[in-house]
Amino acid sequence: MKIQKSAGVVLTLAIIVAFLTVCNNESKPTVTLGIKPVNLPVIVPGFNFPEDSNTIYGWMNNPAFPYKYDSASVYKHAWGIWAGLTAKTDQVYAGDTLLAYETWLGISDIQNQIIKGTNKCDGEAKSIRAFLSQPHQFGHGLSADQKRARFAMEFADEDPASNPVNFWVTVSYDPNAACFAVKNQILKQSVINSYAKQGAIGNIPAFPNSAITIKPSYYVAEATDGLIKIPVWTDPPPTLESYGPKRWANCVYVDVKNQQPANKKVVPVAKRSTNQDSINAATINLNEFIHFNVDEQMAIHMNRSDSTEGLSGKHKAKAGQIALLICMHVGTKEISNWTWQTFYWAPDPSNPRLPSTNMAAALRPSQLQGAASHYALATAYTMVLPNQPITGGTNTGVQPVLAYNPYLEAAFHGTAPEPGADFQMRSVLLPGKQFGVQTNCMSCHAMATVTNRPGYTTDQYISLDTSIFINNVLLDFAWSIEGNMILDSTAASTKAK
Repeated sequence: MKIQKSAGVVLTLAIIVAFLTVCNNESKPTVTLGIKPVNLPVIVPGFNFPEDSNTIYGWMNNPAFPYKYDSASVYKHAWGIWAGLTAKTDQVYAGDTLLAYETWLGISDIQNQIIKGTNKCDGEAKSIRAFLSQPHQFGHGLSADQKRARFAMEFADEDPASNPVNFWVTVSYDPNAACFAVKNQILKQSVINSYAKQGAIGNIPAFPNSAITIKPSYYVAEATDGLIKIPVWTDPPPTLESYGPKRWANCVYVDVKNQQPANKKVVPVAKRSTNQDSINAATINLNEFIHFNVDEQMAIHMNRSDSTEGLSGKHKAKAGQIALLICMHVGTKEISNWTWQTFYWAPDPSNPRLPSTNMAAALRPSQLQGAASHYALATAYTMVLPNQPITGGTNTGVQPVLAYNPYLEAAFHGTAPEPGADFQMRSVLLPGKQFGVQTNCMSCHAMATVTNRPGYTTDQYISLDTSIFINNVLLDFAWSIEGNMILDSTAASTKAK
């Protein structure tokens, strides 16, 4: 009898639990839980991460090479980072096997942890992908109206036959960078204020040398007759000018059903071409892109972001659209000024166009297979050549190192948006008006401060003790901090003046 009574109690409890589970499922959406951020995998033999800073400085100060710069070692290291970022994990979300970078916390995830009062690294998993948003970088130094106008201008596709350009980004931190940001509460304006120095230059604490920050950037659209038409980079402009995606002459068509021959060599076609043979030659399989399907939660967030940019309805996101990875900025804190590498989808990755090189393509490791091998590489491990010291260097007798991402920087132009933004696309090294195709990742990120000014710069040497930074706080090259600040106080620079 005791056994029967115990069994009855267990049965009753099971019924109660089942009833509560049903009730909870009726009131809350079901989500996939437990995306665990992973550290960068080491995939390529001979690649080390984090690499010893002295080794990397040795690549940039080796007298055996022109300008003392061992570009081959730099390219090999950058490809090792890319191989790790795009390595498959054992984690699955919405039916997709996640790549290593897809497990990392997005900047909004980190914001939420800090807002909740978390100040320790507890290895918290996330439940969804990092949210996509409109790019912040097109608005540094601009008013709200200017931001909307510039975004609409740069990314409105003038080709009525194609889908509107729908360009989205996210910023993610690897577990080490995320841990640093949470422990130091580094996204809070009040915390940044504590590092301000009146009449001097303030600095936040340096990220750890194992930190990685990335900006994956996606083209989001839905197929028409099984195809997605996207603008594609084929070459820099013949003359210096603002040259964003809306001005690119060529496109490719993405076959979402993957019905093209394997290893097909795609030939970009003029955007307005109606020649079916040319369109067929410009059609490539979806599986040649890193990609994912937009779900309902992502679409809701994208439309909310779209609304804040004043573009409601223009880029209406909805579940089922496809997000194709077209490029990614990657910074690692292995050296004081970070290493910078940028990747972008290339129609012919074995023969990439500038700012990448055939040498970079030739050094692509065999461990990169499938979609990840379809991206070109440009690097900025130094601002200029020969390499200059962190402070006290010169722009005299040096050569520029141009390293930009066509999808992210080529649209930039040299008109300063605000009075006083003296370094907005200005260079003492390069003559005349400046444009995005003259930029260098390291030079640009050296300008990351707590306020919008001093703004961006094209390629030149920037000493971190220059007077333009007085009464400001340097953000350790992380524009993502400035663009995602938790505004719990007024700006540090206004207090320091």
